[in-house]
Amino acid sequence: MADTTFDDPPEPEGEHCLGKFRRHPVEFSVIFESTPPGTSDVYRVDCDDGVGPHEVCHFGDAPEEPVIWRGAWQSDQWCPWILKNARELVNQPSRFDF
Repeated sequence: MADTTFDDPPEPEGEHCLGKFRRHPVEFSVIFESTPPGTSDVYRVDCDDGVGPHEVCHFGDAPEEPVIWRGAWQSDQWCPWILKNARELVNQPSRFDF
C-alpha cells in the first residue's frame, strides 16, 4: 500500500500509541515504551502544538514512581489534567480519544 499524508507515521520499535487527547490547541499522545522483562511498564506523554511532537513526561505503572516532567512542563498548571487523562488511556487504551 502506498504511503499517503493520511497514514500514521511508523512507531519506533517497541513503542505504540495508546491513544490521544486534546486541549486546544495541543494534542497529547500516550506512548507505551518497551521495557525489559520483569520491570514495570513505562509510558511517555508527547504533545504536538503544530510544530511536531515533543516529550511532556514519563511515568510508570507503580503509583510510588515519580512522574518525570520535561522542561517547561515542570509545575505547569496543566500537569494534573495531563496525568489524569494519560492514566485513563493507560487503563483503557483507544486509537484516538478526542
